Amino acid sequence: MAGKINVFLGAENIISPLGWGIQETFSNAKDGRTGLKELEQPFPGITNLFAAKFDDTSFSTDSPIEEFAGESCRGSLENLNFEHQLDERWLFVLSTTKGDIIHLKSGEMDRSNPHYLMQQLQKELPFESQGKVISCACISGLAALIYAADKIAADQVDHALIVGADALSEFTSLGFESFFALDSEQCKPFDKSRKGLNLGEAAASLVLSKDQTIFKSSPLRYLGGATSNDANHISGPSRTGEGLYRAVDKALKYSHKTADQIEFVSAHGTGTLFNDEMESKAFARHGLQKTPLNSLKGYFGHTLGASSLVEMAMTMQSMRENVFLKTMGCATSGTETELNVLTENLEMEIKIVLKTASGFGGCNAAVLIENQ
Repeated sequence: MAGKINVFLGAENIISPLGWGIQETFSNAKDGRTGLKELEQPFPGITNLFAAKFDDTSFSTDSPIEEFAGESCRGSLENLNFEHQLDERWLFVLSTTKGDIIHLKSGEMDRSNPHYLMQQLQKELPFESQGKVISCACISGLAALIYAADKIAADQVDHALIVGADALSEFTSLGFESFFALDSEQCKPFDKSRKGLNLGEAAASLVLSKDQTIFKSSPLRYLGGATSNDANHISGPSRTGEGLYRAVDKALKYSHKTADQIEFVSAHGTGTLFNDEMESKAFARHGLQKTPLNSLKGYFGHTLGASSLVEMAMTMQSMRENVFLKTMGCATSGTETELNVLTENLEMEIKIVLKTASGFGGCNAAVLIENQ
């Protein structure tokens, strides 16, 4: 992280099939509910899909992603105190893999461009802002967070609003199906019988700032983050966990922390054979085998460019409520290198958390946050 300015984060929010807003979403997850379900004929080319999808009646326009991403942003902004901050330097970052991809079918190329979605969302903000789209496969959310934090720490902006959003689509569903990566039932991250992932759609947002007073609730502190790329394969992770290991290693150095100070890990945990195995090796290389860990894919599915922001927001709520969620779908930890995967909710006060993400092309990201 460049610069010496402290960066704080808060005002987290989620709009998902599991709940409308962070409080409802977290409460439902804490009670053991999931947004995943079997979908019959969700798209013309797909007969059945186990995934998390909004009810079709939830939205009134031909751009559901713009609606639920905008709603998430509004929820975040409602948790801020505005005085002079509206006139200061703002950054708005959209994290997405596909943007409003549904418009490709109708030939509306401009509307399908993620930059169009970013600009539409910016129009609804109460402040002028720089705009940035981060589309870096499934680490997009953490990459956006790191980018924004570095801009604040380098004194290039004062505040940043980040939103991650992706919609369930025929395109992505058929893509993952072609890799034989989908589970026809509830996904099982880190479980010995895991056989694939579930997809989902959601939006999550949060605010980063150098000013603690902008937050209505006590913010958390951003310690540092980093990305890396193992360049192993277009869709397969490094078998040794090298890329993720390096991302965590750099995040620790930038945070001036050591691995033994990490008290909890919010993992990527897709439920695929190779991803979960890779993560276990990377964490073990840092001596984190016994550190409590979870994956939240069993509640939301894999929401692509939104996933790591969804999981960051949920983890922030866990730190506030001192309740860390079980890994839905995992009954018996089944990676070669055994990890301390939560199979029941854990009530515990935790100060420092590591959040990780990994994605296609060998990209990896890691961020450390602290409860002050």
